[in-house]
Amino acid sequence: MQKYTAIILSHYDVGEFDRIYIMYTLESGLVKAIGRGVRKPAAKLAGHLEPGTLSEVYIAKARGRGQIASAITISNFDGIKSSLGKLQAVIGVFKFFSRIFSEGEKDKKTFDLLSEFLKVLDGERNKNGGEKEKLIILAFWWKLFDRLGQRPEAARCVNCGTSLKKEKKNFFAVEKGGVVCPQCALEKKGLFDISDSQIKLLRLFLANPLIRIVKIRVAGEELRGLEKIKEIFLRFYFT
Repeated sequence: MQKYTAIILSHYDVGEFDRIYIMYTLESGLVKAIGRGVRKPAAKLAGHLEPGTLSEVYIAKARGRGQIASAITISNFDGIKSSLGKLQAVIGVFKFFSRIFSEGEKDKKTFDLLSEFLKVLDGERNKNGGEKEKLIILAFWWKLFDRLGQRPEAARCVNCGTSLKKEKKNFFAVEKGGVVCPQCALEKKGLFDISDSQIKLLRLFLANPLIRIVKIRVAGEELRGLEKIKEIFLRFYFT
């Protein structure tokens, strides 16, 4: 019997009463296991295995797919599940984890980052047009890219290595993996505008935990601009 500290990512039905659960765990990274009989009306196990739940999960494994013996909820993250915007963002993250990671690849720092993300997002109650939520979500993605080996360069020109100057028109080059200075931008194609504030924000994302980032005040337009770059960066490096 193996105990896992697990974030439930998703599940799908098999057979008449069973489900396969996909979870990201502290102990073994991505894990898939079957829950026998969890779809029966009297089954109690399913309540501890809902997607978006942090649970302590016990899995018995002899041959083939492991079978979930029991589970206990550690955190239900009700603040996420009760918000459509938060829930949609988290589902997008979970789909990414299910697609990118292979079973058995343990990574404590990635697990800790995902756990921190859920905790901070769950605790955000600011009704300021959802800007704080967007800030947390955006920061998480850039920090995740860094964890996965694609840290964007935001301190120096990714092309020539010179320090980036304020009040100069800099650009983000997705194919190069970071910001390029005005001079190097003349030689490049496929560049995206990036402001001084967005460069600073990107540096803050990479240098600070999410619990500190949530305190940052930032204009919505700056977030939207960096979100567009993030989406292109995501498609370029992870599809």
